[in-house]
Amino acid sequence: MTSKIAFISRILLFCLNLIMLLCSIGLVVWGSFIGNSPYDRQLKDVIFNYNSPEPLADDKYDMRAWIWSVYWSIYGLSIGGVLISIIGLIGAISRKKTVVATFLVLMVPFFLLQFGGAITVWTKRGNIRNLLYRFTNDIYLTESVFDISIIQNTYKCCGVRSGEWACPNVPPCDTAVFDSVDNTMMIAGLIFFIPVLFLELSIITSSVLILKFEPRIRKEKKQENDQNDPWATQ
Repeated sequence: MTSKIAFISRILLFCLNLIMLLCSIGLVVWGSFIGNSPYDRQLKDVIFNYNSPEPLADDKYDMRAWIWSVYWSIYGLSIGGVLISIIGLIGAISRKKTVVATFLVLMVPFFLLQFGGAITVWTKRGNIRNLLYRFTNDIYLTESVFDISIIQNTYKCCGVRSGEWACPNVPPCDTAVFDSVDNTMMIAGLIFFIPVLFLELSIITSSVLILKFEPRIRKEKKQENDQNDPWATQ
């Protein structure tokens, strides 16, 4: 019975690591495409404009810092996922517990790092909202015509919630921008982070089952050969 559990766990470990490898490669490719393509070029021109007046320049600096931290975190984790999943595939194929144990030692901190990152992003939701509200208000305060035009056309909004820049019967831009970012984060969490964390938890469980239930066939066979070898007993 234990050998069957170990056998099934190895099959699951191989299949789940293969899925993890493909997902990680996809994220690496996606990250390279987003970083070097004209995707959302106008919005990038707004955020990465280094000639904005104060206080808008400080808002954009904070937004760039947040964007780059999230981007490089996901990109780095994706590369780490590629390397770790390859080790997992080798462990599943080689039938060596040492490789599986090494993989498990790497996989557990990797899982905890992603889980902690997801919790951190969720707890920073209020800070992100305040930053986007401040940024949107400041583009009107500084009368940045280019930024206002791009934001209004992209998010189909006008003005802000209160003050002289409020527009009747049109969604305010500070709320529209945050709602768009917040919805994107929620969708990414539901579609990507939760399934990925569940996948990695399943991989960890399969590895533990292999280490616990797989019989030490090679060691037992070696001991049997040593007992039958008259030279080994002398």
